Amino acid sequence: MATPSELHGLWTVYQKFGSGKVSWVRLFEPSIKLALNGFPVSSHLAFQIAQKEEQILAEPSLKRTFVDAATERVYEEGDLIKREHLGFTLQLIANSSDPVQLFYKGGVAQTIVAEVQEHGGYVTLDDLSAYETLIDEIPIENDNLLAGELSMCGPAPPSSFAITQSIVAVLSELYADDTENAIDTNDALFYHRIIEAEKFAFAQRSRFGDVEFVADALKVAQNMTNKSYAQWIGSLIKAQAQPSDYYSLNYSTTYQVSDRGTSHVSAIDRDGNAVSCTSTINQILGSMRVSPTLGIIWNDELNDFSTPVEGDNLTFEMNFIEPGKRSMSSMSPMIIYKKSTGKVRLVIGADGGSAVISSIAQTVIRSILLNETIKEAIDAQRLHNQFMPHQTLYEQTFPKELVDVLSDQYAQNMTATEQVSSVVHALEVRDDGFIHGNCDFRRHISTYPCGF
Repeated sequence: MATPSELHGLWTVYQKFGSGKVSWVRLFEPSIKLALNGFPVSSHLAFQIAQKEEQILAEPSLKRTFVDAATERVYEEGDLIKREHLGFTLQLIANSSDPVQLFYKGGVAQTIVAEVQEHGGYVTLDDLSAYETLIDEIPIENDNLLAGELSMCGPAPPSSFAITQSIVAVLSELYADDTENAIDTNDALFYHRIIEAEKFAFAQRSRFGDVEFVADALKVAQNMTNKSYAQWIGSLIKAQAQPSDYYSLNYSTTYQVSDRGTSHVSAIDRDGNAVSCTSTINQILGSMRVSPTLGIIWNDELNDFSTPVEGDNLTFEMNFIEPGKRSMSSMSPMIIYKKSTGKVRLVIGADGGSAVISSIAQTVIRSILLNETIKEAIDAQRLHNQFMPHQTLYEQTFPKELVDVLSDQYAQNMTATEQVSSVVHALEVRDDGFIHGNCDFRRHISTYPCGF
């Protein structure tokens, strides 16, 4: 378990950037109501806890939370589930004049430390009280999209925004001369280029890490936003797929982070301010422990670090565990805006492990380069290649004739999957000024467009 940080970040941002029109308490009310009164188990939640039923039944804290006492089985779709302890904790936080003091230094902090240490964990009061949210006023930014009309911006490493935007940038440069003509989505070359751009992008992840600890990480990220970098990568894409060594650009083999217990929210307010916010506890159900007092599911973020292994030259030194260090993540929250006016064009993010990167990139490519609606862009079939392993996953609905051409003519190693695991949530502002939102159908949950 890593030091819980989300509340600290949310309070810091609320204090610094809040409009003053919405109280801190008001922000918690919907979640408190759901936790105390109960909510129906969605098909997605039912599937996830069914997959982990054996582990849930074996862990008392999870069993109390996710098992129906009447059946002694995990809850099923449509059952009503309550999170009363979590609801009471949220009430404490919502009504506190200083939630950071409460959670990181006060009574909640003492409860956290006592529970974690009782179960062999290492979180201390010093860890909690010393935590600080870092505010970077200068985001990583690529202002070359659509011949400089649009800018993509997002956070520095340890996020993977720089990786994600580079895929978009390469495709933007490859089709820079086709702005007057529609890009042919029935042409396998289009998808070959996406796959190759993904390989080059993912191969650079081994150079990334927390910018406070990895000296060159920020420079590498900034370099990947340069127009010349995108043009260079585009020039390296050959008529056929190449051996893995070709994509590493003389750097070490990449390490892949698997963070799947992730959530994303995209929001735009009436004044045009936008937020793209992704949070995670790493794996689904995190550390597989629930606080019996607070109702919080504890994270397993330490698993996002790389661990030295004797004799293994593929370990990722940039991401080794150090005190105060933030682990690498696939999270890639992004905002795209018009350079000339500063007005938001697209707010986007996703959850779902390493596929976050390829899924956001392909959605942006379709929305911005192909001018598809945000629903068309999110719903479209996806490809995912994370460089290692040496394969491209394609959703089963992807046209077979294109898969055959990619395999036979372009030498891509294609592997079918029911769906690429990432779930994208986005808001776009069209030329008419209306905001259009879409939540990914891949979540298998009844929902409304995010932001509304």
